[in-house]
Amino acid sequence: MADEEIKVIDVDTETDEEKEKKAALEARKKELANQTVQKGDMVYVDILGKTIEEDEKRNMVFQASNPEDAKLLPNYDPQKAEQYTNELAIIGEKGFLLDKIDEAIVEGIKFFEEKVIQLEPEEAFGVREGKKIEKVNQKQFIKDMNGEKPYPGATYHDKKGRTGTVLRANQGRLIVDFNHPLAGKKIEYRIKVTEKVEGFENKIKALLVRRLGGMESLKDEFKLNLDEDTKTLEIEIPQMLMFQLAQQQGGIYFKMGVAMDIHEYFKNIDTVKFSDVFPRTPAPTPTSEEHTHSHEHEHTHEHEHTHENENNKEKQEEKEPTE
Repeated sequence: MADEEIKVIDVDTETDEEKEKKAALEARKKELANQTVQKGDMVYVDILGKTIEEDEKRNMVFQASNPEDAKLLPNYDPQKAEQYTNELAIIGEKGFLLDKIDEAIVEGIKFFEEKVIQLEPEEAFGVREGKKIEKVNQKQFIKDMNGEKPYPGATYHDKKGRTGTVLRANQGRLIVDFNHPLAGKKIEYRIKVTEKVEGFENKIKALLVRRLGGMESLKDEFKLNLDEDTKTLEIEIPQMLMFQLAQQQGGIYFKMGVAMDIHEYFKNIDTVKFSDVFPRTPAPTPTSEEHTHSHEHEHTHEHEHTHENENNKEKQEEKEPTE
């Protein structure tokens, strides 16, 4: 019997929605491909940062802003893959990117063009300084860290606003290193500008998501209302976020941070308001099966009630004396 030819059939597993998103992304890439990033642009930047060691095998990735590169991180958590997103930045403005990265973009780079920059310790996280290694009383550590006990490798935040790492813990005395963990390291960054944020609402929502640590899924859930006469922007908090913020002192730090960002970068807005909205939940409409079951239950109840009345009537007649 001749061998039958085996046919391989490609199965398209992409949904229509996924295909539309993919097509829109490709179209956007073509639109931006030949454009140069300008100072003042709000953009997303894909960044991969790693140390440069004498032995290349010891190079360590410490920053990744896409799910694939994130797998190179020593502390990569696959459960948090969606949090590894491109960095939001307003080019030329402080507080978004490392100064040298921002400068490299300002010098000239096109969208989707990859650029590699190498930084000496002084240009990156500074040189290591012996005077920043200090002794700290264990009781002070516990007090400052709200009861947390120290151990080698623990992070410590002191009253001066400094952050350090516990090197040793012995007999009530701690040795804490207040140098940046990457101090003294030569650094390499691979950068690529992947998107330009355009339009008032998109820019506001991008700032909102940035303060949430990259929860992109919530971006379109925020509702905005700008009163141009009073220069007031009202932001309606998504219900799925309200309960989370309620556990964080009502989200006061999130709201203050967003308001500061908006005041800084949108001169046409004087007041930022946040509103929590609780609409009435509509009563569920019974299904035909539930309706039939309810009707049968009512009919059975009515039948039982009638039967009970008849029994009571018979008992009453038995009790009545005959003349």
